[in-house]
Amino acid sequence: MKNNHLSILGASLILGVCFIVGCLVISHEKAGSNGNALQAQNTLQQQDKALMTLQEAAYFLGLEEEQVLNIMKAENAILSNNGPFTKAKLPYIKIDDEFLFTREDLLNWIRTATAEKRVYSGIKLLN
Repeated sequence: MKNNHLSILGASLILGVCFIVGCLVISHEKAGSNGNALQAQNTLQQQDKALMTLQEAAYFLGLEEEQVLNIMKAENAILSNNGPFTKAKLPYIKIDDEFLFTREDLLNWIRTATAEKRVYSGIKLLN
């Protein structure tokens, strides 16, 4: 009879531990999926924005901010040294001291620069 009570106690203990571990696993999975959902929502919100900052545009292009600025400077230098710049420049608008970009214009610039096989020396892609 005593062994029977110990067996029931042991089984109850194992069942309780399994229940607690299962709850922890489920709550951790929900927290992870909520984090992914928030990240996806932030990405969608950024895609809905009409303008991207220099940091967002650099991330979109896979470059560092300094590299994007160097491309802009290189294109402007060609414009000031050689007269009219007939190729499509990196599209941006400047409001106060901030450069802003549109996703559509960046995609068009990428297509044009790729088709023309442009070379920007000293600008390395992020790993």
